[in-house]
Amino acid sequence: MVACKSKTEHFPKISGHRGTSFIAPENTLASIDSCIKYKVDLAECDVCISKDSVFYLLHDSTLDRTTNGSGAIANWMSYDIDTLDAGSWFNPVFKGVRVPRLEDALRRAKQGKLELTIDYRNGNLKRMLDLIRREGMLDHCTFVFYSEDDFKAFRKLAPQVKRLQAYIRTNKDFDYVIDSLKPDIAVVRLDSITPLWISRCHEAGMKVLALALKSSAPDEDYIRAARLGVDVIATDRPEYIIKKFGRR
Repeated sequence: MVACKSKTEHFPKISGHRGTSFIAPENTLASIDSCIKYKVDLAECDVCISKDSVFYLLHDSTLDRTTNGSGAIANWMSYDIDTLDAGSWFNPVFKGVRVPRLEDALRRAKQGKLELTIDYRNGNLKRMLDLIRREGMLDHCTFVFYSEDDFKAFRKLAPQVKRLQAYIRTNKDFDYVIDSLKPDIAVVRLDSITPLWISRCHEAGMKVLALALKSSAPDEDYIRAARLGVDVIATDRPEYIIKKFGRR
């Protein structure tokens, strides 16, 4: 195990991008279960909607890549989506794994004391929020929006939730995000992190999440991020980081 001391003397929290997507099919209960098994702090999941307005976990707008279905999920009824195989494409051992409904993912995460990051794609925002609230997970979810309108709409619907993320890609983005959007969590690429960005975010009362996807980052980058004071590292391989660096 590699020792690593950050400014807080702890390694950052670990977020599994689409769960543990290197060892289980992404955006499934199997991937959530794997996060629970490895004691991952958060699991990020993509949320979109069916033709009959049921929320599902699915990254793509179509079913083709990760299921035995075809076409846009928005054109499928829930009772048909519930029969699809979402595991065989990844590994035959996962044959029969289903596309999970959002409520099933919330219940499994709650049972395993796992926090979720909801990557919102489409659907009625209020209905999604009401569903998460009914399942008792509103205080245990972080939210990602790609539309500024959706970001602001969520703020109005749930001003008490202080777990909204916004991306920072350039210095120009930085000023706008800090001064106008004012998210609770600033998201930056691991290889773009600077001490100035982190200190400015923290001074503004924001946490910093470092994106380290596709498992291409060397171990030194994780160590550097921790030492700079990053609060969360999001990765496709959370189980690897936890095995390598240990728990906080």
